[in-house]
Amino acid sequence: MRADRPSLTASLVAALRAFYTALPEPYNLAPDPVAAALIPAVLALPARGAALAPWAGPAVHRAVSLLTLGLADNVALRTRAIDDAVREAVALGATQLVLLGAGLDARASASSRSARAHVFEVDHPSTHRYKSALLARSATRPKARAVTRVAIDFERDRLDHALVAAGLDPGERSFWIWEGVTVYLTPDAIAATLAAVGALSPPGSRIAVTYTQPGSRPSWLDPLARALGGAVGEPLRGMMATGAMFAALGKAGFQRVSDESAAEWTARFWPGERTSEEWERLAIAERA
Repeated sequence: MRADRPSLTASLVAALRAFYTALPEPYNLAPDPVAAALIPAVLALPARGAALAPWAGPAVHRAVSLLTLGLADNVALRTRAIDDAVREAVALGATQLVLLGAGLDARASASSRSARAHVFEVDHPSTHRYKSALLARSATRPKARAVTRVAIDFERDRLDHALVAAGLDPGERSFWIWEGVTVYLTPDAIAATLAAVGALSPPGSRIAVTYTQPGSRPSWLDPLARALGGAVGEPLRGMMATGAMFAALGKAGFQRVSDESAAEWTARFWPGERTSEEWERLAIAERA
């Protein structure tokens, strides 16, 4: 990560959200009108092209899915799945929404599902600076009740201290989103973060965390993903099996609510579409 911009993966995820926002139904599952304003012009080109030719939406979607081995539609599907989980958690009484490794996530500005929550965006200081500058330039106003950005390094800093200092109330129900992050962290960093989340969460709080299982894709894909991650300075270090993930969540005081991947999301949101490779899974758990 450079000091003046977010990670490459954060920018690519925002580009995919912008692209799927530009596609017609049923592909624009979780519209994010802010995403295009947060990425370089070259990464916004696919979204602009899709907006100009909505009639080609199904063919464009399938082509991008094929070129990315299903990773593109995985991002679109997981965004919708997490948004639905946010809506359910807020309806159940969550008043705080915490984005761990927020990247260029624009839920606080783009999604009405966060309107009743105080949103805490946790990430590297350079990502916050970049994102704040572009949001200010675009004159985007938050839809959330309040937005607080918390600067942290997951490998070095104490998450609990940083969040409490920023105003998080450990007595209020929270919904935690840890999306597309754990695969880049060491097992020790994952366990420490979950322990901090558990300590800050009263009963009824929930967490949605994505994780990548080793060996869940074709045998040649994991080595390629590791090589590409290392090449851009974002090595893959935290692959976890489902049992290991829920064991870590259980140790932090959370009980399983659900565990899904693109197979379930495709059946629910795009019935009849081909299921993509399992790039990751989404675990949702509740503080006991």
